[in-house]
Amino acid sequence: MHGKWIYPNGTFYEGGFANNKPNGEGKWVFKNGNELKGFYEQTKKQGEEGEEPPAEEGEEGAEPKPKFNLAWRSHTNIVESAFQVNSVEQ
Repeated sequence: MHGKWIYPNGTFYEGGFANNKPNGEGKWVFKNGNELKGFYEQTKKQGEEGEEPPAEEGEEGAEPKPKFNLAWRSHTNIVESAFQVNSVEQ
């Protein structure tokens, strides 16, 4: 599914979504017009052994919703790009 995640300051993520969270290819668009393309990878959170999941509001006996960790991977090496932008040829 494709969607948009919008922040109040005008910055937004546009791209793939799964489990109501960013997933797969997408881009961040910042208020100044800069874009950062990359992808989100979702991994299901694993509870520690013996840990009980927190009580969820809703129907009794309902399955708890799975939780996910998100990892953003940029297609651009930001450090290298920043160096190129900030360097001056003599």
